[in-house]
Amino acid sequence: ILIVTLRVALPNVIRFCCCVAVIYLGYCFCGWIVLGPYHVKFRSLSMVSECLFSLINGDDMFVTFAEMQQNSYLVWLFSQIYLYTFISLFIYMVLSLFIALITGSYETIKHQCEGEAPVSQLHAYIAQCKDSPKSGKYRRDSASSCSVFCCCER
Repeated sequence: ILIVTLRVALPNVIRFCCCVAVIYLGYCFCGWIVLGPYHVKFRSLSMVSECLFSLINGDDMFVTFAEMQQNSYLVWLFSQIYLYTFISLFIYMVLSLFIALITGSYETIKHQCEGEAPVSQLHAYIAQCKDSPKSGKYRRDSASSCSVFCCCER
């Protein structure tokens, strides 16, 4: 059931990771450009990425906050807002949504294994129709449906 769950969750997880990667790269570039001259961990793009990834995992949080030089009040204020929003966004929201995607797929697989497959609204609507395609109820009058792109005379 684990493999089936991961296979079902994979398309949603890949789409979600692509969207999160854009946000993560935005934070990387912003930290590199704005905080690079003021903090050792933000001097290069690879160091910024390592620092932000370690913050997501909970490593070096105190050191990252404590090493911010207070040369300028605006830079210090920006760094605090930058780090707090990044930590809040990625630890509380992104990781929770990632877990929710996999959990939702697991619940779907679990319900399919327990009973009959859930019927979508489209399948329920199609099941209501009892007419066959050859019954003629689906055809239009040939005189009124003529256009430039179809052949009127066969």
